[in-house]
Amino acid sequence: MPAPRCDPDLMARTVAATQAAAAIALDGFRSTDLTVERKADGTPVTHFDRAVERALRDHIAIEHPADGILGEEEDGVDGSSGRRWIIDPIDGTSPFSKGIVTWATLVALDDEHGPLLGVVACPWVGETVWAGRGLGCSWDERPANASDRSRLEGAVLSTSGIEWWPDGVLTRVMDAGIKLKTWGNGYGLALAATGRVDAFFDNGVKPWDLGPAPILMSEAGGSFCALDGSTAIDRGSGLLCGDPLRSELLHILRG
Repeated sequence: MPAPRCDPDLMARTVAATQAAAAIALDGFRSTDLTVERKADGTPVTHFDRAVERALRDHIAIEHPADGILGEEEDGVDGSSGRRWIIDPIDGTSPFSKGIVTWATLVALDDEHGPLLGVVACPWVGETVWAGRGLGCSWDERPANASDRSRLEGAVLSTSGIEWWPDGVLTRVMDAGIKLKTWGNGYGLALAATGRVDAFFDNGVKPWDLGPAPILMSEAGGSFCALDGSTAIDRGSGLLCGDPLRSELLHILRG
C-alpha cells in the first residue's frame, strides 16, 4: 500500500511558517552590529539562529503538540505522534554572518512512512522551494524538476566547501570534467531540486543540514543518497542529483 499523500493544507501552512521564520533571519542579515558566538563544537551561532528556531518550535508546539523535533540550536523533543520535525534555522551561519548569500532556513517533516515534506526558504532572493509527498516539488509557484543530464563531463556540481571531502575526490571530479561550484549551504539544496545545478554534494554534515533533501529530490524526479548509498540523512554526507548521474557520481565521490 503506498504511503499517504501529504495534506496540501499542512504543506501550505508549513511553507508560510518557514517563510515567516526566515524573515527573522533576513532582518539580521548584513547587520552592522551582528554578534557571532562559538558553540562548544566551534561552529558559529548568532542570536538570529536561535530566534528563527524558537519561532518554528513555537509554531510546532501550537499546531502539532504531539510531534517530535530535531533542531540544531535546542535539545530534541520526543513526540508521541510518530512524526518528527527537522529544523535548521540558518543553514550557512558562517556565510550569513559574513553577508554572503548562500544561507537558507530548512524545515522538514518525517512520519512513519518516511519523509513527508520539506521546505527551503531563501528570503534574501525571495524564493522558496518546497515539496510534499505526492504533491510534487515547487519553486515558488512553478513546478520544479531535478536535472536530467546524463553526461558527466560538463555537469555542474555545487558544494559548500571541499575541506571535508574524502582524499582524492577533488582530483577525480576535475579529471571527469565536472564543473565544480561553491554554491552551497541550504541554497545548494534548492539549486539541485530545481535543476539549476546538476548535483549538490556535502560531506561532514548533520541531519538538519539535509532534512528537506530526500523529499525535495524524490518529488522533483531526482535522487538523494549518502555516500554509503542509503537515503538516510544521518550518515554525514549527502548527494542530490538527477537519477542519470547518480551511480557515476557516487563512484567518483567514494573513490
